[in-house]
Amino acid sequence: MLHTTIQLTLLLAYSLAAAAVEPVVDLGYSRYRGRIVGDGTTQWLGIRYAAPPLGQLRFSAPQPPRNTSDIQDASKFGPICYPGNPDDWTMKPSTRFTVSEDCLYVNVFAPANATTKSRLPVMFFIQGGGYNSNSNANYNGSDLARVGNMIVVSMNYRVGAYGFLQSEEVVKDGALNAGLRDQIKALEWTRDNIEKFGGNSSHIVIDGDSAGAASVLIFLTSPYFLKNPLFVGAISESTYQNLYRTLPEGQEQYNCLLNATNCSNSTSTLSCLRSLNVSALQTPSCAFNPNFDSDLITQTPFSAFAQGTYLHIPTILGSCADEGTKNVPQTTPTLAAAHAFIRSKCPSLTNSSLPVLDTLYLNVSQPTFPDSGPLWRPLANALGDIGSHCVDRIYQNTLHADGVPSWSYNYAVRDPEQEAKGFGAYHTVELFAVWGPNNTDGHPPASYNASNAGIVPVAQAYWASFVRYLDPNVGRAGGAPVWEVWGEGRERLRFATNGTVVEGMEEAQDRRCGVVDPLVRALERIQPEGTRTELKLEG
Repeated sequence: MLHTTIQLTLLLAYSLAAAAVEPVVDLGYSRYRGRIVGDGTTQWLGIRYAAPPLGQLRFSAPQPPRNTSDIQDASKFGPICYPGNPDDWTMKPSTRFTVSEDCLYVNVFAPANATTKSRLPVMFFIQGGGYNSNSNANYNGSDLARVGNMIVVSMNYRVGAYGFLQSEEVVKDGALNAGLRDQIKALEWTRDNIEKFGGNSSHIVIDGDSAGAASVLIFLTSPYFLKNPLFVGAISESTYQNLYRTLPEGQEQYNCLLNATNCSNSTSTLSCLRSLNVSALQTPSCAFNPNFDSDLITQTPFSAFAQGTYLHIPTILGSCADEGTKNVPQTTPTLAAAHAFIRSKCPSLTNSSLPVLDTLYLNVSQPTFPDSGPLWRPLANALGDIGSHCVDRIYQNTLHADGVPSWSYNYAVRDPEQEAKGFGAYHTVELFAVWGPNNTDGHPPASYNASNAGIVPVAQAYWASFVRYLDPNVGRAGGAPVWEVWGEGRERLRFATNGTVVEGMEEAQDRRCGVVDPLVRALERIQPEGTRTELKLEG
């Protein structure tokens, strides 16, 4: 009888230990009630990971959330962060989100059968938006969590002046790169709390797109993470080339904001900015993004990679085939207009370099499209290389030389409507495949629910496999090709519906990248006066 009682006790203890995570999760500072979706997943949405960055906390590092005694509702997303530009698309009425300065929230998606003992791998997603908006907010990670048997975490972070104000005043009474510190705070929150949702705090893979991809490269090279590695793998989607400013250069943008807000004559300009209504800080005239500081960003990622001072961990880096089409003026009518656009990005570019770009890109015949200038696609092809494809090439050549495994992709899935308009496989369009077309911003290319639906399970399986095994091949979809690492042949995976294959970067593109390499590197920072960025054709 005693033996039977012991057996029953052990069985009961085991069953309790193996029970699925309950919708109410106690985080110590608050309890949050999520919801069982009914599709095999549980969601916890709108969890505070930091105190509201209001009042004196505006422009400051994120602070711990306050304690609450009541159970908090986690069945719907929290507000997203205010964009820096009043005309940003996220300011328009939306059924998917609201905008507020009180915006520091994380969302957690988990398999419904996950337990506190599951220790599932974790994908931590950093959204894009040019550091000017939360452009990929409120994506639904349930499909990825279920397909990959993993935990998916997404988060909001401050952007524009709210997140990246840079000046002597901020150094004294605030925090440089507050938006990046938000991302780090959310990552630390994940480390400290994810096992309560069934995740493994020792197996976090960060994944960022566009500006989020730039954050991934910052984190790979930041002294902060070199000392405190919080992630074991990284994915950079649709690379974004960030411009890093020194403090004096950032001070110019701070003064720009003072002029735009009539705070210039205040005896305490930072206090004046903190006293303003949140919308008064929005302006298209001033530029704010990650910048040099004393602890997070002490050198550019290119410099850090060249010196080997980066985290030597597995990565995926890739871009879309037509990265530039939505990032250059669609009306570009002439060579002069194309030259002016390029020179606005790199004033140090010499006049003698412009004919080189003409030969490589601008004088190369391209199709024309309705409501578009004849130089739109040639200029877009130039920016696609200079801002994305050649950027990935620099990083991955270094990774290969250092013996660090890295997988590259060229996302070339073709949607008939986008092809007819000339946008092609545009910047960040791969997100519709990775997350699933119905889980993103509500406006996927139509074919992703029809002729291109087959690319979704292929992409999701590669991503989930990398998150789980730090290798995209172990759990790849049946029939999908082995994704080879970037090597001497500059191997990359070309995503195409019913035609995904491994290819080498085309020799012509590789040669172009070699020619424009000085321009690619010059775009990382404002060049000192008198600097000349010179391009020369080979041979």
